[in-house]
Amino acid sequence: MRNLIRKIAFVGSVDRSVGESLREHGYRLEGMSGESLVQLTVELYRLRPAVVHARESHLKAALVSKLLDIPILLQVSRGDLGSLSARAARMATRTLCGGAAVREALLAAGAPAPTTCILRSALDVKEDLRAAATFPPMLDPAIRWVVAASPCDAPDRGHQDLILAFFSLARTRPRLKLLIAGEGGEAFRLREQADAAGMSNRVVVHPVSLDQLPSVFGRAAAVVGPSRTGSSPDPLPEALAAGAPVVATAIGSHPTWIREGRTGWLVPPRAPVALAARLAQVVDDPVLAKKVGENAQKAALELTAPRAVAQELARCYAAISRVPAQPYAGIYIPTPRRLQRA
Repeated sequence: MRNLIRKIAFVGSVDRSVGESLREHGYRLEGMSGESLVQLTVELYRLRPAVVHARESHLKAALVSKLLDIPILLQVSRGDLGSLSARAARMATRTLCGGAAVREALLAAGAPAPTTCILRSALDVKEDLRAAATFPPMLDPAIRWVVAASPCDAPDRGHQDLILAFFSLARTRPRLKLLIAGEGGEAFRLREQADAAGMSNRVVVHPVSLDQLPSVFGRAAAVVGPSRTGSSPDPLPEALAAGAPVVATAIGSHPTWIREGRTGWLVPPRAPVALAARLAQVVDDPVLAKKVGENAQKAALELTAPRAVAQELARCYAAISRVPAQPYAGIYIPTPRRLQRA
């Protein structure tokens, strides 16, 4: 008995290497354009795919998929962010983001958290590093930066733990500064905490744009993911891809992204003392930090290889697809010939 080949309608430019690897998992990509809403409807109606995978024209693809009752997977990158992508995400079965920072930006625009996920293989590592903008304070070579880049919107982000850990390091390391690259309701409290400890000139709480993040991570002495809960992942995929030495709490997705001692380090959540001890090791041993950062970047590049991308996508397709595809009922779609005459 031959294996069933499930058809995936891919809205956008198909990567042939990924497409060939997906065949090994039982999926065939059928590329189509999202420029014309009517033509997209006609093509999807006739193809009857198991899943629609939209890499572009997100809102059009989501509208048509909703009309035809086909599961849809959106793949959103940094350049796609905006209100239209957020509206499409509210209709999508699942939305994939290359990193946590893109996911956070999409959630801020109104995308639903339960169906908006992180797919590390969707990161465009080389392009992000090539197009990275500079965060000016990091240009001073005399200063070394410890960086955290999650929003300052709740105590569960763990920034208070990070500040306490940083205080114990900073008193004996005058060149060290902390950058919390986010904004939100907790930002004022974090600045007050730094003022009370006499560290207002050593702790910077300031938003950083998505274009600046790769450069910030690439120049950091250490990047910290201090989240206290698994529902608030830190932007570690981007930091690992930039080759930064990463120290993160062992919660949620963090342990699946970091190989202890090889591509980063894990510490318990809500443990400033343990975090301070590990950070001291990282910032005091730049040779080790550089080696681990290089390992992390190499692992991130391996995840973007076509075979690895296909494996991750196959898992996503399997989770949301319907086999066999359900028949469409009560919808009249004109034939292409009638469309041409019209």
